[in-house]
Amino acid sequence: MLAFMGAIMRLGYPGAVLGLCALAGSIAIFRKKDSKHRSAAVIGAIASVIVVFGAVGNGNESSRKAAAMAASIEEARQKAEASRAHEEDMSERIAALATSSAPQEAVDLCNSFGDLRDIPEKSRARCGEAYLAKGRESLAAAKPAEAVPLLERASALAPGNADAATTLSSARELRGKEDFKTQGPEVSAKLARALAHAKAKEWEEAETELNAADATLKAFEGLEVAKSKEWNTLAGQAAQQRKRIQPRLEKLQLQREAQKLMVEMRGEKPVNSSWDGSVPEVEMYLKKVMNDPDSYEHVSSTVPVPHEAYWLVKSTFRGKNAFGGKVLNTRYFFIQQRQVVRMEE
Repeated sequence: MLAFMGAIMRLGYPGAVLGLCALAGSIAIFRKKDSKHRSAAVIGAIASVIVVFGAVGNGNESSRKAAAMAASIEEARQKAEASRAHEEDMSERIAALATSSAPQEAVDLCNSFGDLRDIPEKSRARCGEAYLAKGRESLAAAKPAEAVPLLERASALAPGNADAATTLSSARELRGKEDFKTQGPEVSAKLARALAHAKAKEWEEAETELNAADATLKAFEGLEVAKSKEWNTLAGQAAQQRKRIQPRLEKLQLQREAQKLMVEMRGEKPVNSSWDGSVPEVEMYLKKVMNDPDSYEHVSSTVPVPHEAYWLVKSTFRGKNAFGGKVLNTRYFFIQQRQVVRMEE
């Protein structure tokens, strides 16, 4: 009956109608003269009322969800229509521009699409021309840093355009020369700092500076700058310094790996009891090895400290010896993976 009620309530408003019909039937049975089923009719009426209210609630919830879904679909449709209208408008405005127009105006219109992939097919060629024209203009004004991204967009929109590819290559070369004028001295300063760290045996710091210098130099590979005497001098100095500190770096790496292995072997750090300062792992171990485990009495314990591949704890405790006398003991306990593996005086 409960399962049947739940199934009807999930129907929503149709379930409420069925509940009202059941309620009417229960009332009819109850009012029938000499009825022998009045108790069942009362139970049926209560169940019917529950079904009605539950079904109405589910119906309201279903209506809200349907309305929300419809609103979401409508919003997505409106956004799609607005996007298509924007594309059409921009495409028409781009097509209406004369070839002799200032390239910046066309570039601004093409940039309004955002990503290159969003530019409509019918506008891609015109946008490619605009980016190429603006890139040439920036290059003529000795602004290679500004020209490169424009020419990259032009090449992406027209992969087969040899003129765009050639102009982009020239712009990259000019930007590389400009960048090296400022970044070359920075590389030299990084190498000087790396050498100072190496002399002070600060191997990690030296490696950091060398990595930064190498990354800067690598950015110029493939350009004419990388064939210059200045670039090759800096690259040679970086290689020479790395060769000098490499053995130390390898030794340092081995130490790091050994340290990591020891940390893994130690396992989780044991925790002193907030009640009496004892270490549960130590107490558990002592109660297994003592002559009289019931005589164990904790006195003091240190906070566990890392020692090679172990957590080391110094603990003082009392307990009965083989002769029945209670004596004070102090021991060192070596713990791995939350278990005592060794005890020493």
